[in-house]
Amino acid sequence: MRYSRITFMFLCFYASSSFGLEIITSSETKALEEIEQKYNIDSLLISANDKLSTHKKKESDYHALSVEIKSKKTEYDHVISKLPAKILSRSNISAYYEEIEALVLKIDRFETKYDIDGKSLRREYKMIMAEYDTINSKRTDKDEQLASLKSDITKRLIADVSKPDTVQSVDLDGSTLCSKFQSINDCLKDSENYIVTNTIKTDPFLNDRSVLLSYDVIDASMNMSGNLNYKIKMAFKPSYNSKIDSLINEKLGLKSAMITLVSNVAAEWFIDGVKIGTGKELFHEVPLGQHGILASYQTHDKSSVEFIQGNGVFNYNFNAGSVQNDLVTLPGKESTKQTMKMKPKQASQSQDKEKKSLQAKGYEYFMGIEASNKEQEKNFD
Repeated sequence: MRYSRITFMFLCFYASSSFGLEIITSSETKALEEIEQKYNIDSLLISANDKLSTHKKKESDYHALSVEIKSKKTEYDHVISKLPAKILSRSNISAYYEEIEALVLKIDRFETKYDIDGKSLRREYKMIMAEYDTINSKRTDKDEQLASLKSDITKRLIADVSKPDTVQSVDLDGSTLCSKFQSINDCLKDSENYIVTNTIKTDPFLNDRSVLLSYDVIDASMNMSGNLNYKIKMAFKPSYNSKIDSLINEKLGLKSAMITLVSNVAAEWFIDGVKIGTGKELFHEVPLGQHGILASYQTHDKSSVEFIQGNGVFNYNFNAGSVQNDLVTLPGKESTKQTMKMKPKQASQSQDKEKKSLQAKGYEYFMGIEASNKEQEKNFD
């Protein structure tokens, strides 16, 4: 009975070919560098990302202005509702009109600014998106150039490995732990299948269909503990396979990666100017290369330009003290209580009708429309 225990402690190899097989040659590497330089988008991405960040702040201010307009209109409605009672009380009417006039003018200024800012923001956003379109156009052109380069590389490699005399030689230095009761030959024989299989897995020019042309043990030695060191020379018939294709894609940056975007708040996420979603954690697939990432929350944002080389996690946390909701107190609720306290005594039925008429036309009086009867003139005096 033979007792054996095979444990591969260390395995390394050095591969060479009589034709010097290379995934990418020096001339192809130079062509790749020229493409990278020609379509460099780093500065464009930084500029566009900064502009988008500033634009998001302006959008927040624009929204705040709309809240302010709504607040002032609510305040105006409240002031106008008190106008008839103020007229009937005959106390400081002119000052009250001035207050209304100032409020109307302020609302008008705010609405004018809101309209101008809205148009400006829309123009600015179009310009920013145009910059991102330019960036994406450069990316498209770059991808076309890279695809063309890949096609040339692939054709060259297929031609090289298809030559009848092309051989992939592998010089392997390795070690394994054998049973103390085994001979060197028996241990090597038991290890041969693993050594060949592992070599095929690790060499990009070999796959399961690769033909083993030769397998020669150059040197082997084993100590008393069963540690076997060996040198083996192998030769295979190489072939173009998916491992080569994957390596070409990786070297040319034609692969994509899955990135995870994480924040401590439910932020809005933008990649290269395009909103991809809202939340504390998002997953998104992007091509390898440079990308502008922006996280926006309320009036705050964080952005950066990242060189994506593979799957990764990007954290954009916001200061907890700076992301609390800004509560806007609209006038009306507290003022309503004041109105109820100032409610005049019960009027007669004829006075009540006149009061309703004054309430309906109070705004017209303020705007400069003359009174329609002597009684209204008396109330205005």
